[in-house]
Amino acid sequence: MPHAEDKDFFVPERPMCDPDPIRIIHVGMGASGLLAAHKARKFLKNYELVCYEKNDAIGGTWYENRYPGCACDTYMTKFYQKHNLEPFVVLSTELVAATWDQLSGKWEVTLKRKDGSTFADTCNVLINGSGVLTKWKWPDIEGLHDFKGQIAHSANWPQDLDWKDKKVAVIGTGSSSIQMVPHIAKTATSLTVFMRNQTYIAPQFGTNVSNKEADPDAQDPQAAGKHQYTEKEKQRFRDDPEYHLDYVTRVEKSIVGGWEMFYRGSELNVAAKKHMQDSTAARLGHRDDLKKHFIPEWSPGCRRLTPGEGYLEALILPNVDCVFDGISRITHDGVQTVDGKVYEVDILACATGFHVQYLPHYKITGIAGQVMQDQAEPNVYASIAAPGFPNYFVINGPRGNWGQGCTLPSHESQMEYILQCCRKMQEDQIKCMEPKQSVTKQLNLYMDAWHRKHSIWAEDCKSWYKDNKKDGRVYIWPGSLLHHLKFMRHPRYEHYEITYRDPDNIWAFLGNGRTISQVKYGPDAPVPYIRNDEDQPWDIE
Repeated sequence: MPHAEDKDFFVPERPMCDPDPIRIIHVGMGASGLLAAHKARKFLKNYELVCYEKNDAIGGTWYENRYPGCACDTYMTKFYQKHNLEPFVVLSTELVAATWDQLSGKWEVTLKRKDGSTFADTCNVLINGSGVLTKWKWPDIEGLHDFKGQIAHSANWPQDLDWKDKKVAVIGTGSSSIQMVPHIAKTATSLTVFMRNQTYIAPQFGTNVSNKEADPDAQDPQAAGKHQYTEKEKQRFRDDPEYHLDYVTRVEKSIVGGWEMFYRGSELNVAAKKHMQDSTAARLGHRDDLKKHFIPEWSPGCRRLTPGEGYLEALILPNVDCVFDGISRITHDGVQTVDGKVYEVDILACATGFHVQYLPHYKITGIAGQVMQDQAEPNVYASIAAPGFPNYFVINGPRGNWGQGCTLPSHESQMEYILQCCRKMQEDQIKCMEPKQSVTKQLNLYMDAWHRKHSIWAEDCKSWYKDNKKDGRVYIWPGSLLHHLKFMRHPRYEHYEITYRDPDNIWAFLGNGRTISQVKYGPDAPVPYIRNDEDQPWDIE
């Protein structure tokens, strides 16, 4: 007999784990937006996805950054076209605010079109894929916009800018400066590089992987992204997928294996530091003034490493001048340093980087009206989610893969992590989920301890990895790229606060006693647990 106090539970007439409808908004259509659209087709059913992109074309940072020397990654456009991802994207539309509605369990978002008009949308899940480096910044220098010559920023570079036979100044020593300086120096009458920070020039990665087996006439190994493949090499890749897989695996290992240089005190860390210091000194030749100001004492990688092909050689050209005195102001016709000297120039190129996205650039309001931008510092779980902001995820947020290696593998793993969460919400009839504050706090304290013990990023350098403070908190994952990818393979749901659609009947997802496959196939439903190989994975739909 049923117990007198037992509730008369509602039993839905639907199969077990029948996915609830879910609507997802992804901010941006760069690499993570492309992954969201492509992977959602593989991971989800009964879903809607829209990717709002502020630009008039896809590509994100690969589309925006077109300064001289910046490589164009055509992979983005080809991937977009090959997988027919156009139905998921709305261009020329910027998300400007998002507010969590606890009652409905949805995000209410405000969007702005190019013409300035706004409209509203809602979603169950909000994914911030706008990128770490997306809002470029002018240098904070008096008189900057009073300059009467041509002014350009590396992230908003005028495509018709001609510096041939012109006097040019470049402000900055970051990655964009390192890439543009050799190109400008070739044809400019004069180039003055204003340097505030020391830096290392990275070696060319991947230069030890030969492809002579595919074509004896192939180039000697070049750096990753620099090798010009012959048609014979390409045909071998097409005809022999196993050979191609082996080749790209060797290239990737040559890059991933270099992570040990970031582990403070390791054999590779010590050797890489000496090698780069000696190599830089040799390439700067007799210029002891540059060696004194340019070569750091901290380890390579403490600031972002950039393989600057031809950069050091450009600094010692007769038409190039390096200035280490601070800039006091910009005049109508040039740059004035703190010692009062004015450098007259025709073009002012600002390679001064971005407002790093420690927090979203749009206002986001979570539970009980808390605004994420009001936080003193990012309160983020494992670079991907935030306590107090349910059903909100971010691709490569603070404490992610900001310095360990290529971002595309981690983007892919993070997107799959998020879509696993979406599928669980659908199948288990979950209204919302957010990381627990206690777990998030412990994780960030552990990360701090790891960096103090092992990390070269905690050394005495200024970098955007730690908000440009020498003693700032290190916003990088506490380990290698492989370490990060392993963590991201599967969500640890025990780290999340989970709210079900019906908190009084959390087992409603069990449904009517049938599985989806039984509804689909009846008596012919697959029995995948019957197999010859016990190690073969199986699942029941």
